[in-house]
Amino acid sequence: MKRLQYDLNFKMEIIRKVKEIGNFTAVARQHELDPKMVLRWAKELNRKDVDQLDGASKRQSAFIPTAEDFKQLEQENEKLKKLLAEQALEREILKDLLKKTNPTCGKRV
Repeated sequence: MKRLQYDLNFKMEIIRKVKEIGNFTAVARQHELDPKMVLRWAKELNRKDVDQLDGASKRQSAFIPTAEDFKQLEQENEKLKKLLAEQALEREILKDLLKKTNPTCGKRV
């Protein structure tokens, strides 16, 4: 009897489903696989670098932020802080206006 060789993409898809569902046996039965084999695949994929398994680069290169990236993030952060402050001020103004026009607002009867 000849052993079946499963593609790395197939193994990764099975392991992804296992992580979603959280049950090795259920996923194995859905695909008519041995649960022990699926467990072994999960251990192998966690233990080894994916690049070593098939020789092709499956992972994206690591993002290394530059000083310009940090500067852009700081600018965006400042814009968001200003926007949040403006919204909080508008909310307070509206609350005060609502209290002046409707004095029973906010009081429980």
